Amino acid sequence: MGCSTSAAGLVVLLALAPGCAGGDEPPAQGTAELGTGEWQFEPLVDGQEVELAHGAQGGWHLWTSVRTLGLEPEGVQLEVTTTVLDDPASATTSRGRIELTELEDGRCELIGWPAVLREPACAIGRPLRIRAVVTDARGTVATGERRVRPRWDSDEACAEGP
Repeated sequence: MGCSTSAAGLVVLLALAPGCAGGDEPPAQGTAELGTGEWQFEPLVDGQEVELAHGAQGGWHLWTSVRTLGLEPEGVQLEVTTTVLDDPASATTSRGRIELTELEDGRCELIGWPAVLREPACAIGRPLRIRAVVTDARGTVATGERRVRPRWDSDEACAEGP
């Protein structure tokens, strides 16, 4: 029984080992959990309503947080895209170089990234996809995605054309 466990462990190690072929190998994969929260990580579930926040420069955004496993915390590139599902032209992407905070259980997290919406009034109550791509300095990539429904207390009208 010990041999089969060791053999299985070796197979896992070989599968996770970096390749020697250069640029032909896909990047290593980590895991990411997408959440919300400005001050602490709050898990999201698909279909959940999420309150829009008014930004300091007049725009509207969703507070987005992410937890990762298998990524180094320094030199991380974060890319967050929001898209109203039935309107691909609504896609808005923000990017930045960040540093993740290490947690005691081996995961890392970033709390409070403002995921901007291009036309927030047009997204209210409609299914919105939030997708985060996190890439560390080694090239390890983790992605997380959730489908939520934005809500807000504003009388701003949707400027969407016919």
